Amino acid sequence: MEGNQQITSKRQLKLIQAVKANDDSVENSLATTSRNLQIINHQDKDESNNDYTYVGHLEDFFENEMGAYHVGNEVSNASIVRHFCSQMKTDDPFYIVDLSYFVKRYLQWLHYLPRVKPYYAVKCNPNKFIIKTLAHQDIGFDCASAEELDLVLATCPSINCEKKIIYSHPCKPISHIKYFRQHHVQMTVIDNEDELFKIKEHWSDAKVLLRLKITKNGNSMSTKFGANQYQIIKLLKLAKQLNINLVGCSFHVGSQCSDRNLYEQTLQFARKIFDLATTEECGGFKFTILNIGGGFPVQFSEVAEMIQDMIDKLFPEEEGIQLMSEPGRYFTSESTMLICNIIARRTHNKDYSSEEEEEVECHTRITKEEDEKDLIRKADILYYINDGIYGTFNAIIFDQKLFYVNYMRKDMKKEEEQEYKSVIFGPTCDGIDCISNSISLPLLNIGDYLWFSNVGSYTNSCATSFNGFKTKKYFFIWRS
Repeated sequence: MEGNQQITSKRQLKLIQAVKANDDSVENSLATTSRNLQIINHQDKDESNNDYTYVGHLEDFFENEMGAYHVGNEVSNASIVRHFCSQMKTDDPFYIVDLSYFVKRYLQWLHYLPRVKPYYAVKCNPNKFIIKTLAHQDIGFDCASAEELDLVLATCPSINCEKKIIYSHPCKPISHIKYFRQHHVQMTVIDNEDELFKIKEHWSDAKVLLRLKITKNGNSMSTKFGANQYQIIKLLKLAKQLNINLVGCSFHVGSQCSDRNLYEQTLQFARKIFDLATTEECGGFKFTILNIGGGFPVQFSEVAEMIQDMIDKLFPEEEGIQLMSEPGRYFTSESTMLICNIIARRTHNKDYSSEEEEEVECHTRITKEEDEKDLIRKADILYYINDGIYGTFNAIIFDQKLFYVNYMRKDMKKEEEQEYKSVIFGPTCDGIDCISNSISLPLLNIGDYLWFSNVGSYTNSCATSFNGFKTKKYFFIWRS
């Protein structure tokens, strides 16, 4: 491997000769829902690289329990990718996961939100290695189904379900309610009257949180879950009649929210409900738990300081309120890289277009779908890689995720750097499996690599095995 020594038995990867940041790689914006891509400059600020996130003391856990390779902080992602590409005996796609990233994000959380206990949202990336790493830091888990609970239990058989798991789904199958109760989980969430009756019959000793509807300036921000003040009052009164143990409130402001006004209005609403619940008219409950949900942006520090200030004002520490949260993307987003192989290509693509396709009348209205097909027809080169829309890149559709693509040549030879209008397809037989219909790339060969950073959230959790394609191989690293 050029520029690096081989990994030693201590799983250390060190850089001997610096590799230029742009060597063998180019960063392009990849994938809006229209898949119309442009080259951009992309620089991520690493908020996790601080003294309070040092994890050198976890060397034994990372290397001996998790099988991770130690990587020096000076080693570039491109160097890491090239090393592991050289270790692959097949052309299968694979992930590289920085396990230390999860711990550093937790330590960062403690720094900025020391009063708020995080419960990792398993749905974000339901992999055992994440659950095991976070459980090692004594973090709790937000489970939304019996299967997610089973995953946590299989990974952490000795976990204290009473304290470390919340069944955070407002609308639950009765079979799942029974399953969580059977495994001694205590906390759950509701937002409607029927759910209270289900809890009364099947989980009468549960600690129940009321899910609040999120509004901004009087306009509803959530339609699927959450109860407004009128509904909350009805639920408080019914819970009193049914002798349900209501213990607090829960809310979720939405994905990657950094809106100060929205947080402020929602926390003020929660404070109002806390106070209403204590009145005789509304049941005389003493709320002790506030769950501020998830949706925290990856760039975290400013939002966290804002939230902490608001919480300290509205729920002062001396009041003794237990504060919790359900971050998912925050813990995982930037932890993972996906490395794909170019398994096929079509050069001189324009020659494949029929005369009929080229004879489009000027006055004909072009639909979005036709416009996308036209981009593909006019491309110079089509590349086919071994992960796609039915796999990791489902996030283009479901999460409106923007990917960034880097390329790496297998043979390291300096090639012509002229760029061509290109298209990137996934591996399946479905024509919809198009990752990018407009991107500029140099001429790459079969066996070269395209790799993508920041694919740790809502990617493989929603991936399928359609047509028999799915990325299953993982390599683990850690940095001090």
